[in-house]
Amino acid sequence: MSLVGVVDEIVLVDTGSRDDTLTIAGKYQIRIEHFSWCNDFSAARNYALSCARHEWILYIDADERFYVPDETAFRAALADRKKAAWKLRLHPRLNWTAYSELRIFRNDARIRFEGEIHERVHPSVNAVCAADGVSIGVCNVAIQHVGYEADQTYKLARNIPLLQAYLAREPSRVYCWWHLGEQFRLAGNEDAARAAWQSGVAAVRAQSVAQTETSDSMVFSALIISRHQAGLPIDELLDQALQLFPSQLTLQWMAGKYALERNETDTARDIFSRLAAIKGDIFFDEQIAYDRALFTHTVQESLALTEFRAGHFALAAWHYRQAANTSPDANALQIKASLAAAKALRTA
Repeated sequence: MSLVGVVDEIVLVDTGSRDDTLTIAGKYQIRIEHFSWCNDFSAARNYALSCARHEWILYIDADERFYVPDETAFRAALADRKKAAWKLRLHPRLNWTAYSELRIFRNDARIRFEGEIHERVHPSVNAVCAADGVSIGVCNVAIQHVGYEADQTYKLARNIPLLQAYLAREPSRVYCWWHLGEQFRLAGNEDAARAAWQSGVAAVRAQSVAQTETSDSMVFSALIISRHQAGLPIDELLDQALQLFPSQLTLQWMAGKYALERNETDTARDIFSRLAAIKGDIFFDEQIAYDRALFTHTVQESLALTEFRAGHFALAAWHYRQAANTSPDANALQIKASLAAAKALRTA
């Protein structure tokens, strides 16, 4: 357990688990509390807050792991009386980059979660900062989420109704529209998924520029991919997405991919080359995370295809080999590299 020996107290609030969670937890110095699940994540989180006894709160789920690279620096951060809360780096999936997430805050009765799903603590933290003249800091600790690699379909019956009910009251929550669409996609209902993502796009369009965050781009990315797979037009949607989120790297890769489909190899090469120059192992964007594959085999394979289409077969072979170095499908890429190299010899 990543918290043992790092924090002063561990409070586990069980909302009705039916696996061996409590048996495992019983092996550690953990205070176990029980809360009856009531379709409200904030209610469960707030009950947990009421059980905590120490000065600071770190909230973390069972499928997350906590990492402290420098414990001395972390303790010094928590001693800062001018801070009400701290953001850390959250890796939402294995082999993804991180983004900033507010997960550490003072044990203050004024700080509580709100929202039945994708609950937020930011509004009350911000209110405390304004009232007390303190601020939110950024510290060098991290959380790795490991849950999304497993089958998620068992959550659909819970998440879809919760998201629908919540969005009926809070239609401006763009991330929730993305998540609802993702749940419908997992359920095999692509039409409903596109409808949810379209609602998310509409919510972004209704916002002011100041309200728009890079993470809002996720509904655009999901909708563009789905529409493209269905043979529906995407040009106008992609153009608007790039205007709103010019630094969003997945959208940039999409622009390169679709430029290549139109045989615009110079445009595609320029986009892919910029992405290939990014070092994914150290890249960080405060607002959004990326699959590190985007910067390795995904973009190298895209460059390989670009050079192949341009008739640069030796260069295409080189990029296919680069892609094979990190791809889980290395054999297929090595075969493509060999074919490109053979074609280079024939045309030399």
